[in-house]
Amino acid sequence: MLAYTHKLWGYMIPHHCPHPYHQMKRRRLIERYSLLTVIAGLLLSFVIGRESVKNTDEYQAESAQLKMSVERLSAENEKLVKRQDFVENSQKIDLQARKDSRRSLTKLHGELSVVKEQLAFYQRVVAPETLVKGLYINSFELKQGDEAGRYHYQLVVAQGASQKRALKGQYRLSVAGKMKGKRKTLSLKDIAIDTKQRKVFSFRYYEILSGEITLPSGFNPESIRVKVKPSSKKAKAVEQLWAWSDLIKDN
Repeated sequence: MLAYTHKLWGYMIPHHCPHPYHQMKRRRLIERYSLLTVIAGLLLSFVIGRESVKNTDEYQAESAQLKMSVERLSAENEKLVKRQDFVENSQKIDLQARKDSRRSLTKLHGELSVVKEQLAFYQRVVAPETLVKGLYINSFELKQGDEAGRYHYQLVVAQGASQKRALKGQYRLSVAGKMKGKRKTLSLKDIAIDTKQRKVFSFRYYEILSGEITLPSGFNPESIRVKVKPSSKKAKAVEQLWAWSDLIKDN
């Protein structure tokens, strides 16, 4: 018995045997189990270390594979970005080319229209007597100026080649519209910027008459009327009306 107990006041009290034999035997058992414990610990550490090294190698291999995948995906992404940029630039170039083509085509149509008008004008000027007779209004243009409510006009009057003498007279210009909800007509005298603006003409074949007008604030123009009246009683006056929106829609 290494130890025994005594019953004291109802309690069990442990007691260690002080005999040297028993103590030496106990020490040998402790030393033997301690050595086994140390060996077992060393073996466990070795196994854990091997597993740790193995896991580290696997992690490094996976990391290398992931790195290669990232590089491959980055290269593919760069190719796709370049391809997208090329497609977008191509679309922009095509769109710009179409816009330029439409703009050029519109410009050519405008120039062709002007050339046709000029050709018709000169044909009328030098036409035979049966084609054009007397005074007529060849064209009227109205362009918006740099300031609000300010406009520049150009009137071209002509007569047929059958007329041998110079034609004299004067023209009148008026703008009709609404102001504060009421209809109102403004004469050239009311809207001419230059109060001394020349309103008379004298020509053999044609004459270009131009000037500037300014409309009062709050006036909404709807139409413009031009009347050309020769001084000779034998020649007939001509008059023409244009919608305001038709004259300035392309300006």
